[in-house]
Amino acid sequence: MELNDQSKNYLLETARWATILSIIGFIVIGLLIIVSFSVGSLLANSPYSELGISPQVLSITYLIIAGVYFIPIFFLYQFGIKTKNAIDNDDSDLLTFGLKKLKSHYKFIGIVMIIAFGLNILLLLIGMLTAAFV
Repeated sequence: MELNDQSKNYLLETARWATILSIIGFIVIGLLIIVSFSVGSLLANSPYSELGISPQVLSITYLIIAGVYFIPIFFLYQFGIKTKNAIDNDDSDLLTFGLKKLKSHYKFIGIVMIIAFGLNILLLLIGMLTAAFV
């Protein structure tokens, strides 16, 4: 299989947008990390400080979210950079690696969505059972 110029242009544009989106994702991860370290002091001085949620639990939660979010963003970044380099250098091995990272990105997102959907169904069932027996 050989890519024509239009296919290369589409891939190049996709790679550029993927790089931009991944850089924005890295910025969001940085903000999540900053928030995770400052949530304790913000919550301590808040009128909502008596909600029963520990500031340490919130900090750890934000760090876990940032860590999980890092994985697909890193895959997306690798796709963007490797694919752009592959098209610039006409390197099919590099393009294959970039497309592999795009596959990994979508596979990770798919698995997270399946887990989130399953947890939502489970919580819905627990809520319905709780409401039925109360």
